[in-house]
Amino acid sequence: MTGKFYGWKGRILRVNLSSGKILKQDLPKDWMRDYVGCRGINARILYEEVKPGVDSFGPENKLIFGTGPLEGTPIGMGRVSITTRSDRGCIAEGGFGGFWGPELKYAGYDYVIVEGVSEKPCYIWIDDDNVEIRSAEHIWGKDTFDTDRMIKEEVGDFNIQVAYIGPAGENLVHSSLVLTDLCRGGGRSGCGEVMGSKKLKAIAVRGTGGVQIADPEEYGKLWNQIFQAHDHYNTDDHYVPIYSVWGSCGMTRMFSFTGSLQTRNAQEAEFYRIDDVCAEKYFEKYALRGTACFCCPYAAEGKWHEVRDGEYAGTKGKNMWAGSNFAFTALIGNANLAAAVKLVDECNRLGMDQYFVAYSIAWAMECYEKGILTKQDTDGLELNFGNHRAAVELAEKIAYRKGFGGILALGVEKASQKIGRGSDRYKLTVKGLELEMMPWRNLYQAALGNATSETGPDHTKWYPPYPSNPRIATSELLRELGLDLDLKSVFNTRTTDGKAKFMKFRYDSTTFIECLPSCVYMIRGRLGIDFRPWVKILNASTGLDFTLGEALEVGARVVTLERSFIVREGYRRVHDSVPRRMREEPLGAQFYEPLTQQKFDIMLDEYYKLQGWDRETSIPTLRRLKELRLEYVAEDLKKHGLEVK
Repeated sequence: MTGKFYGWKGRILRVNLSSGKILKQDLPKDWMRDYVGCRGINARILYEEVKPGVDSFGPENKLIFGTGPLEGTPIGMGRVSITTRSDRGCIAEGGFGGFWGPELKYAGYDYVIVEGVSEKPCYIWIDDDNVEIRSAEHIWGKDTFDTDRMIKEEVGDFNIQVAYIGPAGENLVHSSLVLTDLCRGGGRSGCGEVMGSKKLKAIAVRGTGGVQIADPEEYGKLWNQIFQAHDHYNTDDHYVPIYSVWGSCGMTRMFSFTGSLQTRNAQEAEFYRIDDVCAEKYFEKYALRGTACFCCPYAAEGKWHEVRDGEYAGTKGKNMWAGSNFAFTALIGNANLAAAVKLVDECNRLGMDQYFVAYSIAWAMECYEKGILTKQDTDGLELNFGNHRAAVELAEKIAYRKGFGGILALGVEKASQKIGRGSDRYKLTVKGLELEMMPWRNLYQAALGNATSETGPDHTKWYPPYPSNPRIATSELLRELGLDLDLKSVFNTRTTDGKAKFMKFRYDSTTFIECLPSCVYMIRGRLGIDFRPWVKILNASTGLDFTLGEALEVGARVVTLERSFIVREGYRRVHDSVPRRMREEPLGAQFYEPLTQQKFDIMLDEYYKLQGWDRETSIPTLRRLKELRLEYVAEDLKKHGLEVK
């Protein structure tokens, strides 16, 4: 790449593990305008380079690590997008925070593309311009904590940043993670097992450069404006003080009180032992000190913790997120908070997604209590709801594919097919991926967002998961922004009115943020509806001149490109689905009716229309592809036999 660029480094690092070839390439300039970076350019690379039907665990699949123009500056928050083709055939994309992303930028690269398959376990060492593939045979089989320590000892520098997989990824366990900073994981939709299939244990980075921005003075003003919006004394978003002090696990009690807490495999929506597992109890007994990502204004959003007594004494780790607490308490009926901390620690050390592990165990527990599974199936474990000892033992079995754990390691979708006996009635999956902890029957917006996500359920793609406050996003502001949204209808969470239009806006705007990148936790209050400060800080960083409309179009372009990838792989409207339980079973204690197929179809029809996708197939229309300058996608889809109307 020639010429001076601000924000981007302008380089792609390509590492072929089959041949050992290492190549440094220029980042195409037109991609910067059309996709900006991070998740956006990742999607472009994946669509072009990974052909439909390839073996996800074979050498033709690519594993892409992407940053963006704001990474390495304070607003970047350390965010990284990891993208690949999942073993389910759809796109796998997710991100982590921490400090690995800035370090990659400081080393001089925007992207790392890993291709091929190594014959033996290895790791990639990036030291500015010096890049090499090193043996990881002595590290293979180690957990994430040991991996982090051993690579830093080998390099002789404990300030380097390392991204790695645990034993679960090595064993190709469904929904394995790529982690960094010990406990920050991403790519639950399939990235960890793809990394394991390539025999790639880790990517370690040391960078001594920096990131140049076009207008430092303007950037500083905008950063202060965004930062002040997250000051918990002055914020206009009532979730900011909760996250600033308690972290996201502070939401536990609220979710239970509002009938939004998935309990006992989502048979119920309120946990009767909430006082035993709430954030106050976690703080009182286990939390030690705060921890945060690169330049995060929520300095205590995460927590170091330790269990100091009882049968789980000695458990140490960090980051009990809201979903962590929900998943390992209410979802499996467990009122032992120390066991929940232990399960979080096991997942982080072994490299497993917490939602997958919790939903797998909850599914197995329901099947056990209904007589579908017996002790003979479960290696003698009594899988009643609330049996935390069985849950802890089963989590390790999943990571190492031992006994019954080997069946759950397939994921709930495939495990239910293998077990049969009607067990599929109790699976909670979309596109073969386990749900997160978002309520479906109490928050139709969340149901539509999770059902239509191209990766499978992922609330971060349309964050924040709650409607914008109409008192903040006034009708005057919406007119000023040119947004046709009825936020009062959206706030009525159990009707179909307004949900599709709002979800279209959420997908486009959040995707734009993930292309910069910045952390979705920053999309709060007015900053979650008025994206002009985000556009201005992108322009101050890069020297470009994006408008608000062009920024939202970037988000729409990326979402439609990701949709094009999955329809090329065979996904259709039928896969944007609601699990049977949410469609058919009411929540009696809360008087919540099921989200029937008829109600869901009303929202889905409108969402497809707004996105410009065919209502019957979900294939993007020719007109929409042309509007988004994706003509090459239209030609490619036609070449593969798809009808692009």
